[in-house]
Amino acid sequence: MQLPLSENDTSTNHIQEPSWFNMSRWDRIVCFGVCLLGSVVFFIICFALFPALALRPRKFAILWSLGSLLFVLSFGCLQGPMNYLMHLISLNRLPFTLAYFGSIALTLVFSLGKRSPVLTILACVVQIVAAIWYTVSYFPMGTQGMRVAGRFGARRVYSWLDS
Repeated sequence: MQLPLSENDTSTNHIQEPSWFNMSRWDRIVCFGVCLLGSVVFFIICFALFPALALRPRKFAILWSLGSLLFVLSFGCLQGPMNYLMHLISLNRLPFTLAYFGSIALTLVFSLGKRSPVLTILACVVQIVAAIWYTVSYFPMGTQGMRVAGRFGARRVYSWLDS
């Protein structure tokens, strides 16, 4: 059984997935819960150990990236892999997809390959912003609220820098 992408969506718009992707609604909810719980655990570890991990940005980057990947994977389990992939590469979601997955890839490249703490931290910041954007974009009026909050925050930073 296919889960709709939204409340107003009908199942006729969904891509038929191969039989080995078919999961019952309960299986999808369990998979979503397990992946989401795993991502929350990684994020909690990052926040709880932040003082120690701040001195080792590579470890923080790896934990945060694993949490981010599990977070995205959880929604793939809920909607179905093919439907979710089509959703991620749709025209209105493509900027997010490129920013989010690009930041995850850059975080891992900078932390594991280049071993550059500064570039790793920069990529992590971009990844956090992309994760917030992703989460907020699913709430009604989420992107508008984020724009208003962003403008307010930018004004506060500018006034703080000017003083």
